[in-house]
Amino acid sequence: MYKILISNDDGMKGPGLLPLVKELSKIAKVYVIVPKYQMSGAGHCITISKYKKVEKIEKDFYVIKGGTPADCVKFGLCSFLKGKIDLVVSGINNCPNLGQDVIYSGTVGAAREGALKGIPSIAVSSGQMYAKEYTHSAIATRQICGIILDNKERFQNVCLNVNIPKDYKGLKIVPLGLRAYDENIETVVDKKDKKGNFSYKFSGTYVANGENKNTDVDMIDKGYISVTPLQIDQTNFNLLKRLKFKNGKI
Repeated sequence: MYKILISNDDGMKGPGLLPLVKELSKIAKVYVIVPKYQMSGAGHCITISKYKKVEKIEKDFYVIKGGTPADCVKFGLCSFLKGKIDLVVSGINNCPNLGQDVIYSGTVGAAREGALKGIPSIAVSSGQMYAKEYTHSAIATRQICGIILDNKERFQNVCLNVNIPKDYKGLKIVPLGLRAYDENIETVVDKKDKKGNFSYKFSGTYVANGENKNTDVDMIDKGYISVTPLQIDQTNFNLLKRLKFKNGKI
């Protein structure tokens, strides 16, 4: 029987978690290791040289207090699940992860950690902002996972980034697009702080970008599931071939 490790970045109360567990349990033995709390935007951050408390919620369901999504996958694959997992699935995230979102996404970071260990991995996100319903996404994920498990050798060291809209028309394998944001930094000044220190937070809104034809952004807008294979090696080989240094100059 196949064995799947599920993680996420929305924490143990993430609305997409239990629907995903329910569906994937139909095709595999499922283990769950997730952050105890919300960890969106954690990227591929990992904790080094610090102890993190692991809490057992129920059989095969664990949370890591203060742990990142990548921590959860690394802990499982390097400890009691070492050598046992056939597929890592991260999600279902409550918002899309499209374009450059994959750099910041804790959902993608967890899946990428599985790929780094040579295990086929999938990051799954809803195609809607703050989705309320996840059954259709969980069913589609189960179907995609079934295909991957039957072709494991082809997906080693691969992280698939998957976004699933409601009432999807089909599935498209496409490259990443570009999501443009109107970004701002909001600051709050502590009047009691004589040193002039202040607090800040990022905010902003998504701005539609017109240069996304046949990308993940485009396919989600058109009502298709987007699937993008992400590679671990980020080397720009085209530039590598052309880039030359001579006497300290390019």
